[in-house]
Amino acid sequence: MKNIFLLSELFYPNKTSTAYIMTEIAKYLGKNHYVSVICSDIVYDSNYSEESNSELKGINIIRTKSPKIDKNKMLSRLKGSFITALRFGKVVKSKVKSSDTVFAVTNPFLLVLTLAILRQFNRFDYVLLVHDVFPENAIPAGLTNPNSLIYKLSKMVYDWAYSKADRLVVLGRDMKEVVESKISSKKPIYVIENWYDEDTRILPDLNKEEYLGENFGDKIVIGFAGNNGRVQNLSKFIELFSRVKNERLQLLVVGDGAMQQTCEEIVGDKKLNNVSFLGPKPRSEQSNFLNCFDIGLVTLASGMLGLGVPSKTYNLLALGKPILYIGDSKSELDMLIKENNIGWSFNWEEEATIIEFLKGLSITSNKIGENALEVAKSNYTIDIINAKIEKVILNEH
Repeated sequence: MKNIFLLSELFYPNKTSTAYIMTEIAKYLGKNHYVSVICSDIVYDSNYSEESNSELKGINIIRTKSPKIDKNKMLSRLKGSFITALRFGKVVKSKVKSSDTVFAVTNPFLLVLTLAILRQFNRFDYVLLVHDVFPENAIPAGLTNPNSLIYKLSKMVYDWAYSKADRLVVLGRDMKEVVESKISSKKPIYVIENWYDEDTRILPDLNKEEYLGENFGDKIVIGFAGNNGRVQNLSKFIELFSRVKNERLQLLVVGDGAMQQTCEEIVGDKKLNNVSFLGPKPRSEQSNFLNCFDIGLVTLASGMLGLGVPSKTYNLLALGKPILYIGDSKSELDMLIKENNIGWSFNWEEEATIIEFLKGLSITSNKIGENALEVAKSNYTIDIINAKIEKVILNEH
């Protein structure tokens, strides 16, 4: 049995995306290996469970103390990441042996640098799960520009840090190309997507009016769920949506984030009565609010090519929801939609085309929904994905 250390700032009892993913990977690996988890004690948001998880028994969980941070403020996040990465590094230095395997996710963002430095002194086997590509992801977020000295220096350092992993796992084909361009040496890079949640269920008897607190009648509900941050660019979609004259459409936003207030102000200023905000909801209610959608909306800002694949996509597919994606062409989602006929894909430069599409949208296709469900069941179950991850960790690919 192999001795594996999983590193993630967020872990159970948090249930936000990264925490959930790393918890499920730990549970899967724990069936056949000795697993230790190095994580923080942070309570990230409302997706937090006080219940014990019996499936984690036998897994050694090492929690480091984390400072209080405001996740919507950059300086606070930088401070939190620095302290957490430092404390993780101390645990790795004292606990991990050269015969062990470290499986780390790119969160907190300074952890990649910490592990790269530690590998100069301890040659443990190192697999990096790339959820975020630093510092490239700061550009579409509007936090820097590619011509700044700080960006160029940080890119040089991070390119070096990513190259120190023995093997890397990325979420999409476009991300693989970006990571390949970062690392100087020919390290194996594997494309392994996220999975859909096992408890995601189609609920034909759900009383949507009771759950939502309002009645949309026979409207087509385009639903956005998850973090409403800068790179999601939802505010721009709402601007476009405000120019669409189609009484059949309703936009429903579930979640919160740095751009939530901006989006609500746009809706208020334009007096839009066909945009509703449900607010943040716990993961336990995911099947409820996703079942209220007729179409799942996934948006990523221009420049996010190769920098992320929203995990909510797979939950929408598992419910047979067509995907409306707006973002860079040739991204993983763009290719997935076009290859499998599971929705519609546009880039932000196609404003007129997007508006015309929404104006003419009157009914959703059952065939597209059936395709979405089939793609999810055939490719993105938790066992299929975790088996791929285990092979990479064991270097059996």
